[in-house]
Amino acid sequence: MKDIKLLDDTLLDLLRMPEAQRNSEVISSALHLAASAAGLRLGQATDLQLQHMQLEGAVARLTEAMGEGFTHRTTLRLGPNLSGIELFAYIEAIGKADEIRFTGFGSTAQGVLSQLNQAIAAFGINTGQAKPKARHPNKNPLRLLPRKAREARRA
Repeated sequence: MKDIKLLDDTLLDLLRMPEAQRNSEVISSALHLAASAAGLRLGQATDLQLQHMQLEGAVARLTEAMGEGFTHRTTLRLGPNLSGIELFAYIEAIGKADEIRFTGFGSTAQGVLSQLNQAIAAFGINTGQAKPKARHPNKNPLRLLPRKAREARRA
C-alpha cells in the first residue's frame, strides 16, 4: 500500500531540515518512514522507531487503565522547528463536552510517558492498578464435610 502524500512530506521535511540537525539517526528514521510509505520493506528498525513502538504499547495500557471513555494516538513527528525527530502522544476523552486532552512529546518513550502521567495526575485522574477481579465463592456442598470424609467420597 503506497501513501504518496506521506512519502512526499517525509522527504521534503528531511530536505528542509537544517544540516546541523541531520544526524544519522534522523536520516535513517526519515528514510525508513519514506520507504514504508512507498510500500518497501527495509532492514532493522532504528532506535527511534523502537522507542515509538514502546510508546504505543505503554500509552495503550495507560489509556485502558483510564477507562472506556478515552482514546489515544502516538506519532513520530518530523519537521522544522522540532529537535530533528520527536515522539508525540496524546490521550483524550471520547465525546465529552469539555475537551480533555493530555499530551507529551520528546525523544524517548519514557520521557513522553512521564509527561503524560504528570498531566493526568495534575488533572486528578487515578491510573493505578486495575481492581482485582472478585473471587467467586466455592459453592461445592462437599466443602462443608471434614477433609477425611471428602477424600473417602472421591475414592
